[in-house]
Amino acid sequence: MKLMKGEQKKYFKTGGEWCYIWTPPGYDPAKPAPVVIHHHGARGYIRDGESDWLDTPSKAAYLRAVMTDSGAVIVGSRACGDHWGNNCAVDANAALLKQLDSMEGLDTSRIGFMGGGLGGALIWNSVLGPYAGRVKQVAVMQAVANLSAVIREQKFKDVCLKAYDIPASTSEDEAIKKLHPYDPMPRLQKIAKGTPLPRTIIYHGAKDENIPAETNAIPLATALKRAGADVTLELFEGVEHNTYAMGKPMEDRLKNFFSSL
Repeated sequence: MKLMKGEQKKYFKTGGEWCYIWTPPGYDPAKPAPVVIHHHGARGYIRDGESDWLDTPSKAAYLRAVMTDSGAVIVGSRACGDHWGNNCAVDANAALLKQLDSMEGLDTSRIGFMGGGLGGALIWNSVLGPYAGRVKQVAVMQAVANLSAVIREQKFKDVCLKAYDIPASTSEDEAIKKLHPYDPMPRLQKIAKGTPLPRTIIYHGAKDENIPAETNAIPLATALKRAGADVTLELFEGVEHNTYAMGKPMEDRLKNFFSSL
C-alpha cells in the first residue's frame, strides 16, 4: 500500500482483519511520520470503508487531536472484534506491526498506543508481547487492565469468557485460573524493574462502576511505577464510564501527551 501526500483514509486487510490508516493534512511520505495505533472498545468495528472511530465525529475528534501536533499517522485494526485481549487480537496486532514496518513514509521507531474499554487489555498484552520495547507512549481511557477483576465483579463476566471460548457456566475461580495467562495485571505486577516500558497516561472516571478505578486504573499505575515506568494517573471526580464524552478537555490532553512522540 502506497501513501500519498496529504490527508487520506485507507482501509486494508492484514492478519485476516480489516484495518484503517488515516494520515494528517500535512503528511509527506518523504518525511516518515510516527504512528499511533488506536484500540477500540466493546462493539467497535472496522469494515471495508467503515469504522466507528473514523465515522463518529466525537470519536474522530480525539484521533485528529492526537495527530495535530505530533504529525502522527493514526492506525487501527478490528483485532477480532470484542476480544478482551485474547490471542486472536494479539496476533492481529502483530500482523499490523509487520505491515507498518514494511510501509514507506512511517517511522515505526516512534509508535504510540491509545484506546479504552476492552482495548486496554490488548494494549498491555501487545506491549508485553509482539510490541515489546517498541511502544514509546500509551494513553488509556477507562480501560480494562485486570481480567480477574472483570470476572469477580460479574458485570462483564459472560462476554469476557466468550472471547476466550470459556463457557459462561464456568465457576469464578476456574475462570480466573483459565484467564490468568492472558490477564495483563498479574503479568505487569511481576515485570522486572528496568524493563523497557512506554511513557503512560491513564484517564479514568472516579465513579466508573463498569471498570472501577480501584481494580483497574489504580493498580495498573502502581504496577507500572513499580517497574520503573513514567506513569501519570488522572482520575476525574464525578465522571463515570464516559471519559470519552469529555470533549475538548480530553482532546487537549491527548494532543499535549502525544505532541512529544
